[in-house]
Amino acid sequence: LNAQLVRHRFQLALRPGRPQQSLNEHLAMIEAIAARDPQAAEAAVRAHLSSVIDALRD
Repeated sequence: LNAQLVRHRFQLALRPGRPQQSLNEHLAMIEAIAARDPQAAEAAVRAHLSSVIDALRD
């Protein structure tokens, strides 16, 4: 499973604009956690995962 994750991360990192998009999504997760807002944290994680899934499908 880890090998598959590494392969997909590498593929995504090579897509133009994707690293910045992922960074912004991770920052949204961190901000929600730091604000102790579980609903916002969950929403940020779900948004990121959806974004990753969509990118992998393209």
